[in-house]
Amino acid sequence: MKRLTMFAVVLFTLAVSGPAVHASQEKQEPTKDGRAPANVTGKWSLSLETPQGPMTVAMVLKQEGTKVTGTLATPQGETALEGQFVDGTLTFGISFESPNGSMQLSFSAKLAEDGSLAGVLSGPMGEIPWTAVRVKD
Repeated sequence: MKRLTMFAVVLFTLAVSGPAVHASQEKQEPTKDGRAPANVTGKWSLSLETPQGPMTVAMVLKQEGTKVTGTLATPQGETALEGQFVDGTLTFGISFESPNGSMQLSFSAKLAEDGSLAGVLSGPMGEIPWTAVRVKD
């Protein structure tokens, strides 16, 4: 299957996928300068750099300690996600069944000083850069 077709299958099937990565819930300690630890809870606009150009996906995250749960919403529907946020790095995974069998996608990103996320989506189609910015209510 061509890379572009595989990517289209992956995005289409996000709506029917389930949680894949389970993270232990740990309490985050305040930073060394006494500030509250960073937190990724909230609504995000996630942009993927696809071979067809940028694609935007809505992401909602809830952080409790280091554990992160939430959803990704595509035009085809929502899918649950579960992962962790540790030392400024967000990681989560998604597993789902596709026409080609079981597929796993892994997301990893660093939280920047400006509050945005930037990272890589890894899966059968290779690595795809992504970014996310908080959506203001």
